[in-house]
Amino acid sequence: MSKFYITTAIPFVNAKPHIGFALEIIQTDALARYYRLFGRDVRFLTGSDENALKNVQTAEKEGIPTAELVARNAKFFADMHDYLSLSNDDFIRTSSEQRHRRGAEKLWTACFNNGDIYKKRYQGLYCLGCEKFYVPEELVGGKCPDHDIVPEMIEEENYIFRLSKYQEQLERLIESDTYKIVPKTRKNEVMAFIRSGLQDFSVSRPAQRAKGWGIPVPGDPSQVIYVWFDALSNYINALGYADEGDLYKKYWVECPERVHVTGKDIIRFHAVYWPAMLMSAKVPLPHRLLTHGFINIDDQKISKSLGNVIDPEAITKRYGTDQLRYFLLSEISTTGDGDFSYVRLEQRINSDLANDYGNLASRIFKMMDNYCGGLVPEAGNPGSSDDELLSSSTGLGLKVKDLVEKFDLNEAIVQTMDLVKLTNRYVESNAPWKLFKEGNQERINLVLYNAAEALRIASILLSPVMPGKCRELLLRLGVEEKDITLAKASEWGLLKAGQKISAGEPLFPRIEKNIGISNTEVRIQKKAGKMEETKPGLADSVQPTADSIKPVEELIDIDCFKKVKLRTAEIIAAEKVPNADKLLRLQVKLGEETRQVLAGIAQWYTPESLVGQQVVIVANLKPAKIRGLESHGMLLAAQDKDGVVILNPQRKVETGGEVR
Repeated sequence: MSKFYITTAIPFVNAKPHIGFALEIIQTDALARYYRLFGRDVRFLTGSDENALKNVQTAEKEGIPTAELVARNAKFFADMHDYLSLSNDDFIRTSSEQRHRRGAEKLWTACFNNGDIYKKRYQGLYCLGCEKFYVPEELVGGKCPDHDIVPEMIEEENYIFRLSKYQEQLERLIESDTYKIVPKTRKNEVMAFIRSGLQDFSVSRPAQRAKGWGIPVPGDPSQVIYVWFDALSNYINALGYADEGDLYKKYWVECPERVHVTGKDIIRFHAVYWPAMLMSAKVPLPHRLLTHGFINIDDQKISKSLGNVIDPEAITKRYGTDQLRYFLLSEISTTGDGDFSYVRLEQRINSDLANDYGNLASRIFKMMDNYCGGLVPEAGNPGSSDDELLSSSTGLGLKVKDLVEKFDLNEAIVQTMDLVKLTNRYVESNAPWKLFKEGNQERINLVLYNAAEALRIASILLSPVMPGKCRELLLRLGVEEKDITLAKASEWGLLKAGQKISAGEPLFPRIEKNIGISNTEVRIQKKAGKMEETKPGLADSVQPTADSIKPVEELIDIDCFKKVKLRTAEIIAAEKVPNADKLLRLQVKLGEETRQVLAGIAQWYTPESLVGQQVVIVANLKPAKIRGLESHGMLLAAQDKDGVVILNPQRKVETGGEVR
């Protein structure tokens, strides 16, 4: 079985985890789970970076020993394993574990013995938030571009690493993709940095400035190893580099794929400094570096230093672990920046998980209960009307594998959810409830078997994204853990006829109110990128009174209301209207009829998130021309201070049905 080794960056532990690091560790976990699904022997490492000077300063502010602070906060990061459903094989702490200390000392000694570490006086602008030196040209308005603080001018005698010696080797390494940086835009940034001329950099700090915290330089206790030299070595130290043990040989020296996942703000350390250090020490290099972007609020990245953090654990408690995992992996670009919004989180939970995936499962289970005695039916022979579903299902696994291997998690999820939407349309078009009235049991059996098989395949391919809910659904279908593999997802007809199914409760109940914004402890305010503390209290408990209810200005009688024809419809296609920021053009199906409806909801919905959703429209509205396009109906939606939410039936119904 081919080996695969993947790591997150290890975060500073001067504060609790925030949702920015949750994105990174969930991305890495999803990749690890996908590669296990593909049949690879995977090892997944994360940990905590504890030897930073900022940890010392935070401990001083709290009036506690640094060791106590990092032990307390490291546990917060280790606890992410449970509330984010992580599958990491190891968690390394850099301040307390001998395997790390001995490995860092060994790497330092190897570089020193190779003539690549020397001592000299060093001067530079140091950002404590980044724990790195800047040159003036890299600052924005004299401030660190990531932490918006003025760096401190530091002059001291340190040990220096001969980075300049490796300029040509690094340029060849990255240009040839021998060490492949994803996405290409980040590769181009690194190449530009290398070609600008690499400067030797400081790899130690005076022990006095570090307050004695950190790993002493071998042979010189007056200095401690620079936190980044120390921290980067965790990737091999966790495998037993100090003794070159079996794990080190298996998952580093002999491993065909060594992958790091990290944020764009620390790409220089991983793309330039780390491979140079390894070349100096004669240690094999990593193969690929996946660089993700930032989660933003009001165009500012989420950062502990900036004080605008969101607690991922609080979100999982309110919305669910798999719901958060799905949102971050599908809504935020794998390699780019993205915005976090409670409104958008709830929309994606309701539209994708409750309406599409969860509702499909509920419908299949309910109809098997009603029409097949609660058993998986015999399939029978498929006809031409079944071909699209069968071919889309069996061909999906290899498409997902190709996308994941390119680190395109977003598109892998889109393709899988497209199968879910296709299956919903397949059920709608075949209408087992009508077949039941006609007494066509043979066709009912085939349609429900096919729908359940497609659901099985989609659930296997979504299991790295939502490991809890997908496994729960697969268990209800009678699928065993050993059969949750890519190979099984590429085969058709594996559900066993006669297998008792277990419907259970809905996988993803709809969210009927904006619980994230009204009740969460930290409310994002759309003003100056600030955070406002909001606790449940009087504002949440106030009930409307007669005086507070705004009177309706015009009353209509029932006969007038009956003139308005409201119908259920399914959105089968959606696209943006050119040169219209707010307008989407929708194709909706009402029974046998298809109409074009224009809706001003582009600010709150993407076209792809709407396809497959059931909605309510005013069906007898006179056609209107908007931007030169005819609209035959009006989409019903609710609007409040947090935005617009389209109205959906609580469960799937026949399209074209009257709303009363």
